[in-house]
Amino acid sequence: MNRLLINRIPIKFNTKLPLVLIVKKTDEFFLNRITARWIKERLKSPNQERLLKWMENMHVNEGDCIAIEFHRHFSSDDSQAYYTSIKLDGEDINLFKYKIFKQELAEYLRKKQFFIEPLRKAICFSAYQFISKFDSEFDRYRRIDFNFKSKYNDLVFNFGSENSLITNTSEQLEDGEVAFNLENNLVYKKHGGIKARSFCPKDIRSEKLGTPQKFRYKDRFEKLKNFAAEYLYDFSSPFFSIERNGLKYVDPGNIHNVFSQQNLMVFGGEKTAINAVIGMREYGPLKKARDSEQKRLLFIYQNRNDANSLYQYLKNGFKHFPGLLSYTGIPVALASPDKGLPYQNVDELPDKLKEFLNKYYSDHLHSDILAIVIGPFRRHESDEVESDIYFQVKKILLDKGMASQFVSHNTINNYGVQYSLPNIAVAILAKFGGVPWKLCKKRYNELIVGFNTKNIGDNRYLGSAVFFDNEGMLGSVKGFPSNDRMAVINSLKEAISEYTNQVGIPEKLVIHYYKPPRRDEIDRILDVLEDMMLSVPMALVEVNDSKSKLDICCDLDFDMGMPESGIFVEIGYKEYLLFNNNRYKKNPPRKIDDDLPIKLRLHYANNGGFSPRELISQVYEFSRLNWKGLRQRSVPATTNYSKFIADFSFHFEGRIPDNTIAKNTPWFI
Repeated sequence: MNRLLINRIPIKFNTKLPLVLIVKKTDEFFLNRITARWIKERLKSPNQERLLKWMENMHVNEGDCIAIEFHRHFSSDDSQAYYTSIKLDGEDINLFKYKIFKQELAEYLRKKQFFIEPLRKAICFSAYQFISKFDSEFDRYRRIDFNFKSKYNDLVFNFGSENSLITNTSEQLEDGEVAFNLENNLVYKKHGGIKARSFCPKDIRSEKLGTPQKFRYKDRFEKLKNFAAEYLYDFSSPFFSIERNGLKYVDPGNIHNVFSQQNLMVFGGEKTAINAVIGMREYGPLKKARDSEQKRLLFIYQNRNDANSLYQYLKNGFKHFPGLLSYTGIPVALASPDKGLPYQNVDELPDKLKEFLNKYYSDHLHSDILAIVIGPFRRHESDEVESDIYFQVKKILLDKGMASQFVSHNTINNYGVQYSLPNIAVAILAKFGGVPWKLCKKRYNELIVGFNTKNIGDNRYLGSAVFFDNEGMLGSVKGFPSNDRMAVINSLKEAISEYTNQVGIPEKLVIHYYKPPRRDEIDRILDVLEDMMLSVPMALVEVNDSKSKLDICCDLDFDMGMPESGIFVEIGYKEYLLFNNNRYKKNPPRKIDDDLPIKLRLHYANNGGFSPRELISQVYEFSRLNWKGLRQRSVPATTNYSKFIADFSFHFEGRIPDNTIAKNTPWFI
């Protein structure tokens, strides 16, 4: 039996106490502001009529934001004033608990000199606690995020940042800047001529703070317990109370595991292992690339010594890496011309590559050739020019049906290069169409489609990765601008048609989605199924791929450490935390890295034939099918690949080449 502690404290509402809602018309920034429509929809007659009459008198439209407060006593007749009072009954109170929680707890912390930021996406509010003076310009604050879970009546809190740098003096800010207002201790985007404190700019903050500290479950829970004891247990309000018995134990009935048995992976010879490092080293890949003896490597390099070193490592092995042939079944054979393509300057590479390909590979697609591009390309660390050329080169090669593997010359010359070589080999195998491994589960024929977005400046592109089964082979990839409202529907239609033509009628349809779906989005998906006369169970799983930064649990039987991989915990209505990490055993034999869980929410449009365990197990399963390297990934390949595809689609001006390599292999990893 797992004993898990969660970062929550139960609270108890006093629903028998008289409660009055005060609605105000004001242009000032307020702790609780909401649209008049939101209030109207939660009131019954005659309270709704009272509100509507006041709105008419005050010329307030349903879409206008108004301020609200909660009091214990009813005011005199004020229907003609800038505010109105509405008495709530016990049933009404349940609809306003979230706002009452926000008002009372935020006001309590504000009196303790916390800055309060009431407008926060997906949470109730944030509070900033002064920690220390940082330097002559900035003070260090801790940001604490708060939420309220109505299903359990729980207060949820966690540290969003322990190093928020805020100016120690006020200054005149530009409109739109986040302002820390000393007059009311509220934090909001400035819209007027006030002086206020502000955040340290991101680039300066990174320079001042350096590398962020690693997350540690035990440290975090110790700090959370200390914070609760110092700041939360003496809270008082007539509307609700906070229990003083410490953080909450997760109900054993809400703790589950993705599999009843150990989550082994399958490698060559149907042999199983608990992780990819051991499995690939001992047994090799599950499926080698088809016609592997015909595969060729094309080296594109800035420095000949780097190319020679990497070639020797791949051909002969290095330290514990046995070589590409032994590791993946792919021989190290050079493409013609065997000297590859040398280049001098990064900015000349695209033109030089086009000239080279036109000379030697002008006739048709070349899916048996993979280009290894060596240079100053570390995608998330290179400068803007190098990053742009990375995408240009990737596209030029892909147009010829060639996948590519970029390797930084720093990686080749690093003392620990032997640890990078297996990752490079796994990616090469996958791009040549091989299957490194899969989870030890029976093969099933379901259509699984992932969608995700990539934001670049003011632009956003949507990517889609389609899988026809649970063995990791891509059915197709798509990329399109996110402002195309029919993009998801059209992509889904194509995926269903392709599956039906290649496999037959799918047994089930599962969509892994990057955000909470709107009702109209669900309706359009159902319309597609009806139009295509596809009567199969369908479910949509919302995957928060940024990992959970608010809800976490710790394992009390593991020294308050990270829960085992595969455990999932119900934390709300059809909402779950999935712990997806490299702690594969209750008592792991070696050191493990703490990793945050991911948050999932199940949206059943047509839930026949599905269970939460089945859908969450599938997310876990597809997280193990990320073949970018040997390291366990917490997000599933469905949404992870889709984000890569969206990124490339943006840099490819929305046009991903139409060939087998581009459609059916993970060329983007």
